[in-house]
Amino acid sequence: MTSTIKRDPAGSADAKQWRREANRQREIALQLAKEYQLAEKARRAEEHNARLSSKEQRALPDSAESAGEGEDLPTDSAESHKSLFQTGEQVWLFMERVKPGLKKKLAHRWHGPFRVKKKIEEFAYELELSDKSGYRFYPVVHVSRLKKVTDLGQRPTVPLVDELSENHRFDFDEELLPEDS
Repeated sequence: MTSTIKRDPAGSADAKQWRREANRQREIALQLAKEYQLAEKARRAEEHNARLSSKEQRALPDSAESAGEGEDLPTDSAESHKSLFQTGEQVWLFMERVKPGLKKKLAHRWHGPFRVKKKIEEFAYELELSDKSGYRFYPVVHVSRLKKVTDLGQRPTVPLVDELSENHRFDFDEELLPEDS
């Protein structure tokens, strides 16, 4: 590169001009690289979104459609994503700590169910704690420690046998015992 610079006895003007041109070319190259990266990221995002399941696609905000129509996107991050838990829903709470004397492996670590009081942030929820529950912890909990209570249907309320008398009772253990006992 030094061979392109003409040497004059007072050649500092040519060196400055060469340096300006080199910096201008560098800025142009950086701008082109930035534009290429943005275009490539957008292409990869479209490919990724096309491979998502229909349920995942419904959860995505349609930025291309809403930006084209001029609609206002929610600025608050808590409002922009679909909430995992709604206010009033029941959730189980995972507690890492175990009472002294109990082993973690055998202890019950999912407690509750608790009701969701409100959504604090995208990943934080406040739980309702009644005074009678006996639980004492800070009610704002990270979403990773919550699990939705799923009802598997109503339990049967119809009795299986109308009446059961003592002579109809059958004790399985009695049959398995040896005769001399």
